[in-house]
Amino acid sequence: MNARIGPGQAARFPGDAMKRELDVLSVGDGNLDVWMRVPRHPDRRAGDVRGTGVVGDACRVGPGGAAANVALGIARLGGRAAFVGAVGDDAPGDQFADRMRADGVDVSHLHVMTGQATSLACMFETPDGEYEFYVCPGPRTIPSSCLAHDFVRTARMLYLTGHVLTEDESTCRNMLDAMAVARKGGGTVAFGPGKYWLNPALESRVHEALKHTDILVSNDLEAEQLTGRKSLKDAVGKLLEAGIGIVAVTKGGRGSLLAAEDRMIEQPAYHSAGGSMVGAGDAFASGLLYSFLLEESLATMAAFANAAAAIKIGTPGASEGMPGVDEVRAFLRENA
Repeated sequence: MNARIGPGQAARFPGDAMKRELDVLSVGDGNLDVWMRVPRHPDRRAGDVRGTGVVGDACRVGPGGAAANVALGIARLGGRAAFVGAVGDDAPGDQFADRMRADGVDVSHLHVMTGQATSLACMFETPDGEYEFYVCPGPRTIPSSCLAHDFVRTARMLYLTGHVLTEDESTCRNMLDAMAVARKGGGTVAFGPGKYWLNPALESRVHEALKHTDILVSNDLEAEQLTGRKSLKDAVGKLLEAGIGIVAVTKGGRGSLLAAEDRMIEQPAYHSAGGSMVGAGDAFASGLLYSFLLEESLATMAAFANAAAAIKIGTPGASEGMPGVDEVRAFLRENA
């Protein structure tokens, strides 16, 4: 059973923020993302003719994947972030690493796999936010050397995604070990389950990861999947009973719900000009974790995270639009 925590836990470690080299170490999936805005998706049943294609009017190429996006989000907010994941030794892998470095993310422990192709994710999004994914998954194996204990302990917070946790048994063990090391060293562990059920053979490992989790960041479907509870508040209550200190759940256009042992905050979504829904959840997670590290209240964390997501939605592309802290503060003042 986890010790319960809430905003301000970091204050137990005076000077910890100054001693540690990183604010957030994000571990999990990294892709090269290709995003395109298209007027519609083809519908063969309605008589679309093969060969005509659909012509887009905007395109963005850059790093992506939930864990990589959270690292980018933290860095753009002004935090010290590192990313650990796997790419191939190809041009997309080089492009991924170069862009992450350019945004100030430490990729010194990135696993570059010889003779492998980097994961490629293609997203086609209509102006109303409907999007289709086409993914060609590349290597995701994370060896123990990339999560050396001394490196893990340099971070105030460790953030991991369930999609890669359930990639293979070896990577799973290494990620679970990193969670235990981080907590034992006085760090905070945050976990985003993602589509962990895509590998049923390792699904039970996610529940093992929850035992090491201080902050859970999920959407409403994932919360239901984790607990078997149809009611979101029931699902959140069950997760808190399991010992998780803070549970944060996004509800799409209906905002978010944040809960700790004795508090529950329902934060409505902010209005945002249409740009792209892709990456909004990752912007939310970045804002939430950044606000937590500032030792802000649960209500402030909810507002800050929702504002970061709204700003991201207003920008076309996958990782484009992850905001800076001044941009979020200004948005909150304007939308008070």
